[in-house]
Amino acid sequence: MAKTPYILRKANGDILTVDINGRPAIAVWEDERAVRRSKLANPELIVYVPAPLTRQLVERRFPNLDVSFFLVDSRDPDLKTGREMNPADLFSQLELAEAA
Repeated sequence: MAKTPYILRKANGDILTVDINGRPAIAVWEDERAVRRSKLANPELIVYVPAPLTRQLVERRFPNLDVSFFLVDSRDPDLKTGREMNPADLFSQLELAEAA
């Protein structure tokens, strides 16, 4: 069974972004457990709640999908360890997971 990636959002719908090489990127975690691990290590994230990543959620905030993603390595608490992902790669993985 494939894992569902998660993001963090505020109650007003704002999505957590991180600065990667001078550009904002949506922070993504491999699953809910990983995002909760990062929240425990970063108390400033208390204003955010975990939410499953869906294409519809991102398209509402970024209609042209003109955004990059950063898959956070939750073992490192600084939110700077991980790898960049482009929308096409991320959403193709999501579609494969939903089909499984």
